[in-house]
Amino acid sequence: MANPINEKAFQRLIIDELVGSREYIERPRDRFDPVWALDEELLFAFLERTQGEKLDLLRAAYNGGADATIRNKIMHKIAADGLIRAIWNGVDFNGGIQLDLVYPRPSAGFDAKSRDLFDANQLSIMEEVYHKDGERLDLVIFLNGLALFTVELKCNTSASGSYRNAIAQYQMERDCTTRLLSPKIGALAHFAMDTNEVYVCAELKGRESFFLPFNQGQPVGEDPHNVTGGNPYNPQGVNTSYMWEQIWTKTTIFDLLYDFIYIETKRDKHGRKVGERPIFPRYQQLRAVRAVSSDMLRSPLLLNYLIEHSAGSGKTKTIAWLAHKLASLYKPGTDELLYDKVIIATDRKVVDKQLQDAVTDMAKDAGVVRVMGKNKTSADLGKALGLDPTRRKSSYRIVATTLQKFLYLSAGELAGSGKRFVVIIDEAHGSTSGKNMASINAALASGDAPDSSLDELAQFVAQGMRSSSRQSSISMVGFTATPTGRTLQQFGRLNEAGHFEAFDLYCMRQAIDEGFILDVTANYTTYDAFCKIVKAVDDDPELESKAAKRELAHMISTSDENITNKLSVMIEHFTSVVAPTLRGKAKAMIVTAGREQAARYFLAYQKMRAADMTRLGKHQALVAFTGDVEVDGKTWSEAGLNGFSDDHTADEFDTDNYRILIVANKYQTGFDQPKLCSMYVDKTLRGVTAVQTLSRLNRIAYDKRTFILDFTNDFEDIQQAFAPYYETTTLTDPLTISDVRETYRRLCELQILEIDDVEEYNELLAKNQLTHRDKQKMWALIDAAARIVASMEEEEADEARRVIRNFIKQYTFLLQVMPFEDKSMHMDYNFCTSLIRAVDAGHGGGLDFDLSDKVTIEDFNVKKSGEHKNETLTAEPEVKIAKGTGSGLTETQLEKLSKIIQDWNARYGTTFDTDIAAGSLVSLQATLAKDPKVQQSAKVNSKNSFRHTVEEQTQDALIAGYSQNTEWHKFLLNQEDARKELIKAFSDDIFDALKQKFQEES
Repeated sequence: MANPINEKAFQRLIIDELVGSREYIERPRDRFDPVWALDEELLFAFLERTQGEKLDLLRAAYNGGADATIRNKIMHKIAADGLIRAIWNGVDFNGGIQLDLVYPRPSAGFDAKSRDLFDANQLSIMEEVYHKDGERLDLVIFLNGLALFTVELKCNTSASGSYRNAIAQYQMERDCTTRLLSPKIGALAHFAMDTNEVYVCAELKGRESFFLPFNQGQPVGEDPHNVTGGNPYNPQGVNTSYMWEQIWTKTTIFDLLYDFIYIETKRDKHGRKVGERPIFPRYQQLRAVRAVSSDMLRSPLLLNYLIEHSAGSGKTKTIAWLAHKLASLYKPGTDELLYDKVIIATDRKVVDKQLQDAVTDMAKDAGVVRVMGKNKTSADLGKALGLDPTRRKSSYRIVATTLQKFLYLSAGELAGSGKRFVVIIDEAHGSTSGKNMASINAALASGDAPDSSLDELAQFVAQGMRSSSRQSSISMVGFTATPTGRTLQQFGRLNEAGHFEAFDLYCMRQAIDEGFILDVTANYTTYDAFCKIVKAVDDDPELESKAAKRELAHMISTSDENITNKLSVMIEHFTSVVAPTLRGKAKAMIVTAGREQAARYFLAYQKMRAADMTRLGKHQALVAFTGDVEVDGKTWSEAGLNGFSDDHTADEFDTDNYRILIVANKYQTGFDQPKLCSMYVDKTLRGVTAVQTLSRLNRIAYDKRTFILDFTNDFEDIQQAFAPYYETTTLTDPLTISDVRETYRRLCELQILEIDDVEEYNELLAKNQLTHRDKQKMWALIDAAARIVASMEEEEADEARRVIRNFIKQYTFLLQVMPFEDKSMHMDYNFCTSLIRAVDAGHGGGLDFDLSDKVTIEDFNVKKSGEHKNETLTAEPEVKIAKGTGSGLTETQLEKLSKIIQDWNARYGTTFDTDIAAGSLVSLQATLAKDPKVQQSAKVNSKNSFRHTVEEQTQDALIAGYSQNTEWHKFLLNQEDARKELIKAFSDDIFDALKQKFQEES
């Protein structure tokens, strides 16, 4: 019996469904002209329906063979500009006549003529279309006779194979030089499709044709956020039915034509055009842009949105597409734009070049986009936004800028104007500090001014609260791959469980599974670095422990011997394993802890390369860091070391001249370099920073593998950093008004703020012009409070600084996420924003001293500690907001210099002895203090009895963590005396701290 569910049946199903929708007609394949990739009969039928008079004039002008002349003119226009531009702009003829090939969807519903013209567009479909003799395509979709999409079908229930076979046909069996398959001038996209999955390519190049998944994502189990590649099971039919039900509909096709498909300009490092390529959106990009714009049209309120899309998922283009879409939205049923301006904001020093290029390339009218480039000021931003009182009008619909430029704009210029804005924020996890968001709200606030009957101070405070708070005239869209708790509360939506989550999610797991990005943890090797610290003086001067440890850590990390040892391992790995890959074009990044380390690594590599040009001659390096740094008495900058402006570092690294990039806090977020294959990490990475940094490797390239060699972090810590972002990210415990009031209560209990002083300070702050005497008085008021903090004991002063800082941070954030007005609290906030600078002065980094003459560092050694390949990552979706409600249990300790040396030798040496007990003080103290048994024991027992509980729990902790540091844990478990010494060192401190905590809570 013949198989009834085969490829032919699948093909007929699609045609019948599309024709049955009444948006399509089926056309016989003999109506296709392969020379022009055209159904000429349908094209002229459309022109006659919509532009009959123009067509008659042209036919009269051309006399005999007029239609062929008109057709040739249209085809030559498409060949010159590309099909998509011809669809947008039409075709000009002599005599000032223009023929439109397609009529777009009207922007305002009341325009009956535009609606009639739009309705005149005709979609059609053909099957078994020969684009050349002997080669046919399963399906071709047309609009007004112009070929838009081709489709190669496979049926999973027959012998025809899967989408992979369809891709192979496009790559190896189809001539991509024919008109239909030629990039830009032929069909706009080519789909390889079976009953389960869909892949798409916008630019066929034979064997190098690159097909990307165009799938919805497949939920795993009951959790809709646990998504892998593929499509969800469709109990009513084919799993790829969304293609004809959602994608090949008239609505979506016109969205694709006018809002998504475009020609990207390729530019060299000097900005000169060197080529073009057609761009077609990925499924999640199309979904996110349409979902946000549809929700904005439906909602009577201006809401915030969080788009959580994995790194490497095309976020830059999604931002640009969304900006253009929102700039063209009209209020339903009117000709009034939904937003007066669309603003793209980034926290970088300059607007990213990729973002500039994307938003510019997508613009059909270059005059609607304004990019605040490197030489633009806040005043230029104000003019572009229409904030300049001397020049209120601005024709720009989209303005791209850095967040910092908002800090210097005047507040209240738009009060009462009723203007509406949408702000799209790139890298929202790190761009939304209180001052940044407050400055945006203040500059764009267009609501009513405060009641003029109030006194001057009351008006000032009311205006301050309103302008800094969430504005009803501003909608914000945050984009990030790694949302923090604050990001989720500020931009996210509450789900059915009452947790904040993203409005649109494209998770890391799905991106990896679909092959959009690589799993950067698949080849992860850790190394331990060892050294010995030797005391170089006879006496034991007392030094502040944390500051001394920081100084020792700096000495070790900047030691030339240490850097050379690590660099030797890195370069050996790069030259032998990495460099030959990607056809000899693979690149590497060395991530360092700071500017000095980056400069020293660069200088060490230059020296190493000069001594071994045979091996390293082709592998030049670049360095990237901000500002200047002194190394051995000489001052260096990025430009000075590289030999050219730091504006060109990324472009130069993209060339074949450079293979290694050494960075310090640059190019660790948003840097897109597909040839980057290996990363060598000599810096502590945690949380979002770890994910963002390591994700620089995840861009795909043909036959690419990634490698990470980590000299600082444990693999378990890296897995923990990735866990919240593997599937979905949620916030279960948001910051509340109660949290802020609790911090405010603690601030008041410090008795630092005098009510009269705070009020006087705000009265002065409210004045339009301050005299020198006013400023002196303000300094005096701040200084009076700062002196109270200075008179405290060090631990109490540290606590005061923490409380002030937490209050500022929490209060600023609260204003962004919910309506909240408290006059007294706002005046205290104004006062504290100046006070914190005064009380922080001189307290940034501990004691200032030099250990270089007191210790020497010897016996550097590097040893591989672990290899991790394709280890399963477990998702842990919940993130938290750090509310800063406690000061912690760890207290500042003073240790003799000899004890500090013993501590560090324990961390970096190759042997251990009983003195290592003191080295575990900080690492175990906080863990044990949180243990429920330890806490209960502190409530009911004496110190001696409490110590027994601590001893029991210490053993449990050592056993639980045994596999993480075998030698260290084994020693402590086997040596009872050492373990007792360890417990004696901190059990009393934990007991006292817990007792104090219990008293505060009672």
